[in-house]
Amino acid sequence: MTNFDALTPEALRARGSMKWNRRGPEVLPMWVAEMDYPLADPVAAAIDEVVARQGFGYAEVDDRVPRAFADFAARRLGMTVNPGWTTVVPHVLAGIEIAVEVFTPKDAGVVVTTPAYMHFLVIPGLTGREAVEVPLLETRGAASVDEQWHLDLEGIERAFANGARSLILCQPYNPVGKVFSREELAELARIVARYDGWVISDEIHAPLTLPAIRHLAYSEVDETAASHCVTITSASKSFSMPGLPCATVSLHTQAGHDRFVTNAHPDHLYGATTLGIEANVAAFTGGDEWLDGALAKIAQNVARTKAFVDAELPDVRYVPGDATYFAWLDLREAGLGDDPAAWVLDKGKLWMNPGGDFGANGKGFCRLNLATTSAILDDGLGRLKAALDAR
Repeated sequence: MTNFDALTPEALRARGSMKWNRRGPEVLPMWVAEMDYPLADPVAAAIDEVVARQGFGYAEVDDRVPRAFADFAARRLGMTVNPGWTTVVPHVLAGIEIAVEVFTPKDAGVVVTTPAYMHFLVIPGLTGREAVEVPLLETRGAASVDEQWHLDLEGIERAFANGARSLILCQPYNPVGKVFSREELAELARIVARYDGWVISDEIHAPLTLPAIRHLAYSEVDETAASHCVTITSASKSFSMPGLPCATVSLHTQAGHDRFVTNAHPDHLYGATTLGIEANVAAFTGGDEWLDGALAKIAQNVARTKAFVDAELPDVRYVPGDATYFAWLDLREAGLGDDPAAWVLDKGKLWMNPGGDFGANGKGFCRLNLATTSAILDDGLGRLKAALDAR
């Protein structure tokens, strides 16, 4: 059984990753989406096998990843995936970019709801399309993430009426951690269908839906949603291996799949590595026990963070999410302006993502990575308190 409290900051820096080495050892990095946990044993064994046979040539992409993901999706996510309508791509962002190019006319906009994973704001422009920002609706003071954040369905409708033809959805939603309800997504599907549009659904965080919460894939909302849905995912986020490129793009109709494979440039599809392919297959087929342990640890850290914030940080508000391993911390009442993360980095040597990176309505927030050990989390929360005490 994996010990999720095993790794020290010294051991994590020795891994050589960007997360732990971009700044000096005096800074505690709790920002980018990378777990501070050992690999799942089946993933480590698969990597060892590739190394032993020196499997470092150009990767042969077959149907093993689509089949493994389809089984995993049915088993853990309540999601039906047709392996024959699933294509392997290098990584999730590449899949989103290809989907935007294939399913969005060149003169049409791409709706991005904010606060958004920052790369979503960039991808439309890379394809020559305009990113149309539609901020989420926020109910300040709400007790739950379900009550706090909602899609601005009227704003989305206006964007499509003005020429947008696709929307990048994050389900579950990074950074706020919400799993959107069937009712909310069904109304979104009706809007998109009225304009013959598409929803490009990034569901990489779906396996990170916390215990007692049920993930709902956009493609499972109803037939209307499935008919215009592109589902993109990977095992990389949920199994702590973002440096092993491999992801999948799934369509949910034969016509959608045919359109995708006919219009996607082959050079854009190729790039998944042998290590990434084998790691994804191993995670999807043999990683359930490890994932259950990771989710239990993350749930403990969510509770630990909530208790600390409520008891020690009166100017900070934290509404725990349903999924992901991020805490979306509201520091708008802390008197630190639009970028409190900069103050905390300077005074507390704690590195979080600035909320403004996720869009204008993220200003005043910070994103804190909770996929770590108890000792590192306690250190990070202590540094946050020290920084706020230094005001």
